[in-house]
Amino acid sequence: MEKYVIILLCKVGDFMSDFNSKEFGNKLRELRKSKGLSQENLAKELNISRTTIGRFENGEMIPNAQIIKELCEILGVYSTELFEMDYKIKNKEDIKNPFKADCLYMYFNAYDYRTGKFDKGKYKLEIREFPNYIQVNMIDLIDNKIYTSGYMLSDNNACFIILENYKPNNARLEVAEIIINVCNGVDDLMMGSYLGTDRQYRPSIRKCYFSKKDVEFTDEMFEDLKLTEKENHTLKKENALYLEIFNN
Repeated sequence: MEKYVIILLCKVGDFMSDFNSKEFGNKLRELRKSKGLSQENLAKELNISRTTIGRFENGEMIPNAQIIKELCEILGVYSTELFEMDYKIKNKEDIKNPFKADCLYMYFNAYDYRTGKFDKGKYKLEIREFPNYIQVNMIDLIDNKIYTSGYMLSDNNACFIILENYKPNNARLEVAEIIINVCNGVDDLMMGSYLGTDRQYRPSIRKCYFSKKDVEFTDEMFEDLKLTEKENHTLKKENALYLEIFNN
């Protein structure tokens, strides 16, 4: 959560002119009550006074970065939910291809049906720009064949790629969604996710790395792509998986 708060502070300048402390206080009150916490309970968790919580909720004070971090952990939310950044951030430009490249390399923990084990999986995303849309082909580097094909949509924060393999004679329909974090820049390794299905059509989601360069898939990268304790905790607590792909 620390890293996510840092991102929040970097983004504050984009919406500070629209920031409303009253709205923040109302959102904090709403989240606190949804967790069944009194002001006294929350103050005790934060080791501050109940009066300070009241001033936060009345819009008289804004908590510092450390308290925001702790609030997010106690309330079980991301800082975007606390600040409602999804409503505040406005795109500065109409981004079509944020990577300014004709391909990306994708690295993830893949199930190899040949060995029956999870291992380092690597694909290439071929990007082709047309006047009205951007086509993306997901290419299997083992046989260099197009696995799925689709299109890309992007803004200043995230890139979405929708892929499918539909043909009448295909053995199985495959539809997938890729999300890539682009708000921290696109010239180094980027974190993202891949949502698809297995051979029994069971949905599966994996964390991925993306790069404009063909880099070595290291053991450290492979370990980074496993679920964290926090992600597992959130899954058990909320019965939903929220991948932390927007951390630095």
